[in-house]
Amino acid sequence: MITLGIETSCDETACAVLENSNILRSNIVSSSLAKHKPFGGVVPEIASRHTLENIDIIFKEALRKGKVDSNNIDLISVTYGPGLIGSLLVGVSFAKALSMTLSVPFVGVNHLHAHIFANFINKRVPHRPYIGLVVSGGHTSIVLCTRNNFKELASTRDDACGEAFDKVAKILGLGYPGGPIIEEVAKSGNPDKIRFKCGRFKNSFDFSFSGIKTAVLYYVKKCKNVRKEIPDICASFQKSVINDLVNKTIALAIANKAKIIAAGGGVTANNLLRMELAKEAEKYNITVLFPPVDHSLDNGAMVARYGYELFRRGKSSDFGLSSVPRLGF
Repeated sequence: MITLGIETSCDETACAVLENSNILRSNIVSSSLAKHKPFGGVVPEIASRHTLENIDIIFKEALRKGKVDSNNIDLISVTYGPGLIGSLLVGVSFAKALSMTLSVPFVGVNHLHAHIFANFINKRVPHRPYIGLVVSGGHTSIVLCTRNNFKELASTRDDACGEAFDKVAKILGLGYPGGPIIEEVAKSGNPDKIRFKCGRFKNSFDFSFSGIKTAVLYYVKKCKNVRKEIPDICASFQKSVINDLVNKTIALAIANKAKIIAAGGGVTANNLLRMELAKEAEKYNITVLFPPVDHSLDNGAMVARYGYELFRRGKSSDFGLSSVPRLGF
């Protein structure tokens, strides 16, 4: 079975061709990131225009590289939320048009669920409940996953984790996107030099990253030589955020007797997060799954994989499907 995955939730325009659940024939991504850098963040109009101009090109390239004809497509899987409304509308409209033209079914996919399923290309979906960790520029959530359900156990009450990295990088004048830059600069810093703290809530595992961002801002304002301290600031900030992610994820895995953690989202490309989460999980005999780095970022492969799973369970969408920018778990 050939599934076409279409992902256009934000600043990437992506299409992938997946055979059954495990043979990824192609995974093509066109990013508009360079166009957003001068503004220090994603500009929705630029993102949607990039998607509109490139969706057909990316689709044809995915077919070419996957060595399939459009008539070979058996299923179309498309992200319908959450995300930027303009970008989502382009992807959903394109999927509907293809579905009608090719007379094949299509299924709308939750972008957050798809990030978790990026781990299951070439792997079976666990039969027992497992923990999903989604950490990106727009979302930070820990969920209890079963084969047919996603129950959110914790989420951010303000900034998403990736958003906090971007804002701290902006405060330090490092550029955009902040995650990869802070990770690189932190390599030459002392993570124990400055004590930054993430927000915590009584009787809750929810996240808060707004306060630590503000703490960095105040620290920078008091610095006599900010340039000299930037590596230490980056390392200390990164350590605090990653410790918060790791500790809460492990605690919820233990509380729910889950032996598998499946992580996804752009921030999971961070090497320190991968190392620390795996190291801490090993103490409790918990297995941690991370997708390849290029599958951590938004891509069509994860959408195809989850759409295939939904279709196997008897689910599909009709032409009344709407884009849902604030779709949750």
